[in-house]
Amino acid sequence: MKNILSVCAFLLVFGTLPLWGQSQDPLNEDQTTVRILEGDNSDPSIVRYGKSYYLVHSSFIYTPGLVVYQSDDLINWTPCSTVLSTFTGDIWAPDIVVHNKRFYIYFPTRDEKGKKTNMVTWADTPEGPWSAPVDLKIGGIDPEHVVGEDGKRYLLLSSGALYPLSDDGCSITGEPVRIYKEWEIPEEWDIEGVSMEGLNVKKVGEYYYLFAAEGGTAGPPTSHMVVQARSKNIMGPWENAPFNPLLRTESRNEKWWSKGHGSIVDTEDGRLFMIFHAYENGFQTLGRQTLLRELVQKEDGWLHLKEGVISLPAPERLKVSGIEDFVWQTCREHSLNDRFRITPDKISIDAKGNTPKEGSPLLARTSAHKYEVEACFELKGENTSAGLVAYYDENYHFGFGFNHKQLLRYRRGQVSRTESKSPQANQCGKMWLRLRNDANVLSAWYSADGKKWHKYPWGFEISGVHHNTVYGFLFVRPGIFAGGDGQVEVTDFVLRNLD
Repeated sequence: MKNILSVCAFLLVFGTLPLWGQSQDPLNEDQTTVRILEGDNSDPSIVRYGKSYYLVHSSFIYTPGLVVYQSDDLINWTPCSTVLSTFTGDIWAPDIVVHNKRFYIYFPTRDEKGKKTNMVTWADTPEGPWSAPVDLKIGGIDPEHVVGEDGKRYLLLSSGALYPLSDDGCSITGEPVRIYKEWEIPEEWDIEGVSMEGLNVKKVGEYYYLFAAEGGTAGPPTSHMVVQARSKNIMGPWENAPFNPLLRTESRNEKWWSKGHGSIVDTEDGRLFMIFHAYENGFQTLGRQTLLRELVQKEDGWLHLKEGVISLPAPERLKVSGIEDFVWQTCREHSLNDRFRITPDKISIDAKGNTPKEGSPLLARTSAHKYEVEACFELKGENTSAGLVAYYDENYHFGFGFNHKQLLRYRRGQVSRTESKSPQANQCGKMWLRLRNDANVLSAWYSADGKKWHKYPWGFEISGVHHNTVYGFLFVRPGIFAGGDGQVEVTDFVLRNLD
């Protein structure tokens, strides 16, 4: 016994036995997992219609809201419509479905006064036009459209409450029935909270399979997870999988943290895949990214994560992106068209406010660890300013700009000023700017001609700007700010992926 204890002590000291919360052999997630979209695209919901797939995510405080993406291969996605052209409130986990050849998106929202409700919008094609949102007049979050074995329509919310829907899917017709209670998480696990949410129901063979997110969407790396249950009847009883959870980050050493919120889709040839979200280890500033894992149904009848290499390739990522390559959004603006006019060659912006806190910037997306944003700015007003920003929300943003007199630094609603080494460029109101994000370290340059560059005397480190520290469920996005009065014209915009 003494010899056994001595060996164990030796192994613990020299790190060959795994410690609690650490993985002895971290998963090779580059082989099993595919990241399919750039930037934060959290709370994914997917549906297949014929040979095509359609995907939506939470749009939170961004306008336009609810971007619909289309793909023919589950890997390469392009936007096909934006559902909400005006600001409808803070929008969380939506659900996209097809019923009787009509597309529906159910989504929860909270207005600026804090009122919460669930809404639905519909369209005859995913390209739209989409109907005006219909208020279903029920609380709760993360609605999931379900069709029972009797063909009746229901709406399942994160609490496990199932509401009957009208035949047209646009109104609640009765009281809810709670059909599922959360799977009990082991007490010793490090989680953010129980937080059952993101329920997804998929019929495979004779069973309905229910997938629920638990553990909290952020917090410890091991928090979020996907659990599985099954039933032959939508009303239950539901049997939990004996090996739950189906998906979870088990160690802080893994590449993807807080994996959860699974949405299941089948292919025409019978394969099954789960779309979900997660934070990238060391890059929480990029928000929750959309990932893909393959599933298999084994002899026990349960769905399991496929072992080994996934049968789909990773998508190619653009190394250089221009104006036309983005779905541009802004923060809490009533409509993107109110202040922004976007063509493939030029962006014109009506100036607003004196800082990015007061005047919502125009925002792009990227999931690159290292990137540069560059553009030519021309001020069309005596009291106009402009710049490039890394923007989380009104309170957390960082950037570099100029006006007719000086260089500007933007930081959390404040503006600092210093003299320019190209004063004539300032005076004429035309300057090239370049912002670099090097793994959460920001720096910038300015130029009078786009050839000879001077470095700004400031820099930032922003690795702490993410949901765990500043809340909001958002991510740091590159953007364009125009302040003061008048207009700003932006040309030669380019985002370079330096990874």
